[in-house]
Amino acid sequence: MARLNTLEAVVEELDARRSFLVEAGAGAGKTTDLVHALQYLLNRRRSELEAHGRLIACITYTNVAKKKILERISSDPLVAVGTIHEFLWSVIQAYPRELWQQILDYNETLSKPEDLTEVAAPSVIEYSDRGRKLSEGRISHDDVIALSLRLAATHPKLIRIITSKYPVIFVDEYQDTSPKTIDLLLNHLAGVGKDPCVIGLFGDSMQKIYRSGVGAVRHDKLTPITKIENYRCSRPVVDVLNKMRPELRQQASGKQQEGEVHLFLSTDVPPGPRRLDAAQATLASRGWSLENAKYLLLTHRGIAGTLEYANLLEQYRQLGSHGPDDLMARNEPYIQYLTQIEALSTAYQARDFVELTDLLSQGRRRITQHTDKRIINEAIRELDTVRATGTIGDVLDLMADSPLLAMPGRVKDRERRRTAADLDERHKRQADFSNNIRDVSYREVISVTQFIDELTPFSTQHGVKGDEFENVVVVIDDSVWTMYNIGKMLAGTDKPERTERSRNLFYVCCSRARRGLAVVFINNLPDGADATARDWFASGTVHP
Repeated sequence: MARLNTLEAVVEELDARRSFLVEAGAGAGKTTDLVHALQYLLNRRRSELEAHGRLIACITYTNVAKKKILERISSDPLVAVGTIHEFLWSVIQAYPRELWQQILDYNETLSKPEDLTEVAAPSVIEYSDRGRKLSEGRISHDDVIALSLRLAATHPKLIRIITSKYPVIFVDEYQDTSPKTIDLLLNHLAGVGKDPCVIGLFGDSMQKIYRSGVGAVRHDKLTPITKIENYRCSRPVVDVLNKMRPELRQQASGKQQEGEVHLFLSTDVPPGPRRLDAAQATLASRGWSLENAKYLLLTHRGIAGTLEYANLLEQYRQLGSHGPDDLMARNEPYIQYLTQIEALSTAYQARDFVELTDLLSQGRRRITQHTDKRIINEAIRELDTVRATGTIGDVLDLMADSPLLAMPGRVKDRERRRTAADLDERHKRQADFSNNIRDVSYREVISVTQFIDELTPFSTQHGVKGDEFENVVVVIDDSVWTMYNIGKMLAGTDKPERTERSRNLFYVCCSRARRGLAVVFINNLPDGADATARDWFASGTVHP
């Protein structure tokens, strides 16, 4: 049952010591409700919590969310805010003997178990993001959840200890939590204890876009609470969202009531980038621009083509499945060094002499006299010329003899090795990468750096969950991915699992818009999809 005052409904469940689930669509202010619920508990039960040494647990999916919640409750020491891994590890690490026994049993269930027959129980068991090494007492992210569930199933005393210390456990963005975590919370913790442990889930099942997430949750121990307000989106955008999701019809409740929505099918233009060009021209005539609109493309490949760093991305793809992520996270030696070069050039152009001096202090020459300034000015001007017209190799060769930034040892090693003979397979692959990346235009480094630093209006569709923008342009090209197919989802002809993923992602993207929403199909829609798309956007303008 939908209740307009969500907080009152939550308070009712908290006072009755009943677990609950708040299902709220995009823009509903789920985190605000969670924070208000925390504040209510702190006001109502502070003395009780302090007297018994208890805490309220608040589990978040990301560290960004953790920081936001901590700020809004002024880092109150009675609330333990952290990711699920931090929460579970804080509990199970206190039982090393029981944990090691579970590790031995757990090891036998792995596809590639380690030989632990001669391994003594380590003095310290470590939770690390460096990956699993059970023989050294090191467990990974996934292991923490699996081992916690195993301990919960075999050690009832541990459950009583947890529920005694944490009488209330909130979960933010529950849909992204793993099924094993939800199993642990609802089937082992909820309702346990003299004062029954209360589990409060806050989220939106339709915003599950990560495959590891549980998605929708239904359980006898949960009282469902539905929130229908949308404080973010304009009425026309909410109308589109309600067509997508008739089972949770929202009300536009924010200050931004007026808006516009556009659907570009562009059947009179050949499939491909020209359709986006045509849509941009139409939107520009209505006052949309790169400055006031966010463009969402699903894959880095799509953005790389648009922003012209596709060749650079392709070289990182050759490093393996982790390559593109290493590029975007700047975890690879070349891009780390090139990022420093870009920071140096940016600081010089902006006349940010504090940043410039700091960067140069890490290099070969410090500014101690006037002649140093002249030498550095000349070196940076020469660098900017090569950046604009040369390749990555040209810039690396220039920097090898430059008075600016010293080349890091890891890059030097790769540069020496790229011409070496008799390399093993791993180093040969690395040498090929080093040689190939040198041939890429340096302009692509500038483009990818601007994208990573969010200096462009483009984003991947996965990367904007939780964000909002004045105007949003969602660009759909079903030819560039296999995990999703928006066209088949609209036509109702895809497999159920991919249909759900596609609909969820499309919903997340469209619901980022505060005022205006435009959806541009680069490819032709399959039979049956056109009618659904037109129906969903009936309140706006359809451009055939």
